[in-house]
Amino acid sequence: MRALRLLFVATFTVLAPAALFAQGGPTDRPALDEAAAMRGRRVYAEHCINCHGSTAKGGPGGPDLIRSTVVLRDRLGSGIGSAMRATPASHDARLTPDQIVDLSHFLRERIEAVVRNRTARGVIDVLTGDPEAGRSYFNGDGRCHTCHSPAGDLKELRARTPDALTLQQRLLFPTLTRSNKQVEVTVTPSSGPPVSGTLVRIDNFSVSLRDAAGDYRAFSRVPGVIVDVRDPLAVHHELLDQYTDQAIHDLVAYLWTLK
Repeated sequence: MRALRLLFVATFTVLAPAALFAQGGPTDRPALDEAAAMRGRRVYAEHCINCHGSTAKGGPGGPDLIRSTVVLRDRLGSGIGSAMRATPASHDARLTPDQIVDLSHFLRERIEAVVRNRTARGVIDVLTGDPEAGRSYFNGDGRCHTCHSPAGDLKELRARTPDALTLQQRLLFPTLTRSNKQVEVTVTPSSGPPVSGTLVRIDNFSVSLRDAAGDYRAFSRVPGVIVDVRDPLAVHHELLDQYTDQAIHDLVAYLWTLK
C-alpha cells in the first residue's frame, strides 16, 4: 500500500502542472452585448473607420485592431479607453464612457467574427449621418456645388457606386482617370518661353510633363525656374484637413440619396 501511495503522489505531481496549464484562458471576460455592439458599430463608423479600416484590420492611418493586444485584453473599455486618452493627437474625439464601452463590445464582436472567418469581408455601415445636413454642407462650407451638380455629373450616383463605403472612399480620396481633367503644369525656365502640358512627375529636384504634341519634356527645379501646377483635385486635398467626422458622414448620407 505504501508503494501504491508513493506511486499515486508521484503521478499526481507530474500530471497536476500539465492539468493546470491546460486550463482555459481568463474567465472574467464579460458577455457580448449585441445591442451595445450595434451602438459601438455606429461609434466606430463615425470616429474610427477612416484610420482603422472598414473591418478594423488596419488602414493607412491606423493599426490592425483585431490583432491589437490592447483590444484583446480590454474589459469593457478599460484598455481602449486608456489607449485613446494616452494618444490625444490621433484620438481627438471626445467619446463618453458609455461610447467607449459600446466600442469595446463592437471590437469584441469583430474579433469573434474574424475567429470564425479569418477572411472576413463584412462592410461597416457608414450611413450614419444626416442627409439634410449633408445637403447643406454640399451647398455651403464644403463648396462641393462649385464643381459638382446632383443633376449633372452626380446624377444617378448611387446606381454607379457599388456600396456606401466605396462612395466614402471615393469622396475622401478621389482619383483622376483619363476621361477626367488631368493635372496640368506650366514651367517657365530662367530663359525661354513657358512650356505647358500634362504633369508626368514632380519632386523637389525636377518636373516633367507631356506637351500638347505628346512630347516628353523635363526640367530641373533650379533657382529661376517657375513651376505652376493646376490640380483639379486640389480642393479635395484641402478638405481632408477641414472635414469633421460628422461632416463626412452627413455628406456621404446625402450623396447616397442621389439615385
